[in-house]
Amino acid sequence: MPQFSDDLFLGSAQSFVGLNTNSALGNPSPMDLGFGPMGRVYLLDETPATVTTGAVLAAVTPSTATTYSGTQLAAASATAGTTQVVRKDGTTVIQLDYPRAVSTTTASGSPTSANVTISGYDYYGQAMSEIIQSGTVASTTTNGRKAFFQISSVAFSGGTTVAVSIDTTKIMGLPAKITDVGYILTNKFGALSFDGGTAVAGLGGGSLNYATQAITNFTAATPGVITVAYAPPSGTLVQLTGSLGTLTGVSLNTTYWFTNLSGTTGKLSTTQANYLAGTYVATSGTTITSGMNLVPSSVSTPVTPDVRGTYAISGTPNGSSRLLVSMGLTAIQVGPNSTRAGLLGSDQA
Repeated sequence: MPQFSDDLFLGSAQSFVGLNTNSALGNPSPMDLGFGPMGRVYLLDETPATVTTGAVLAAVTPSTATTYSGTQLAAASATAGTTQVVRKDGTTVIQLDYPRAVSTTTASGSPTSANVTISGYDYYGQAMSEIIQSGTVASTTTNGRKAFFQISSVAFSGGTTVAVSIDTTKIMGLPAKITDVGYILTNKFGALSFDGGTAVAGLGGGSLNYATQAITNFTAATPGVITVAYAPPSGTLVQLTGSLGTLTGVSLNTTYWFTNLSGTTGKLSTTQANYLAGTYVATSGTTITSGMNLVPSSVSTPVTPDVRGTYAISGTPNGSSRLLVSMGLTAIQVGPNSTRAGLLGSDQA
């Protein structure tokens, strides 16, 4: 992660604009210092190491629920950009070169899916965890969505039948939250031209996806499918408000886990375990076409996206190609009324 300077924490603005709200500013305008620190452009400057299979945990084949931690995790690797570090609390962790998502890779054969819980810390030292399902498809890599800086343990919920490794990815964490991918101003990787990578807004980012929305259709079916204008990402905690009509199987003002089916549709699960297992709420009665709302939450859980957002490089990291991403920071991040949550997003979980 690049160094931080006062560009992120500029303090209070001391200016005023004009003499009153109806003042014609004229030329030059009658202000003393200008607007003040309402926003800045921050440059993310990294040279990510090669994406490496087994960089976090070499391939293992647990036969039952098993947790790997400390020195059981992968050894330090200059090529993979990983080091073994002992934190002040005595915890031995694998430290990555830069905050980035990790992945699971299954070997050949007939895998049995397990929930793989990655636990560790972000760049700011916040404890965090993510559950990635290893899946039932052989020789398959499944990417996580959260950017870890240090990893303390990898826990399998059960046996996997085939070997599974925990790898690094080219999905890089962002140092400050973006609420919309439009705040990525430039993105270059080892070349003068723009990189064709993919930016993902932080948890709760995108006012459309996380705003309270009218449900235009909620089918009475097994499972019931919700239609809204902008469906939030999978794993988002949601509630229902309004009127149920004669629809049964769901309750108002109750927390559910949302599974995204498309840009506008999704299904509900009553628990995180059911969400991971693909067990969805069945509804009956009369399909709702109006009168009910979907209320998404920006609370972080082990199955939600990164709180600040990520950038997936389209090229191939090799330890020497430089990633340069310029980010537009807003007033809530660096202005006179900036906040920690505005800059960094909600707390990790």
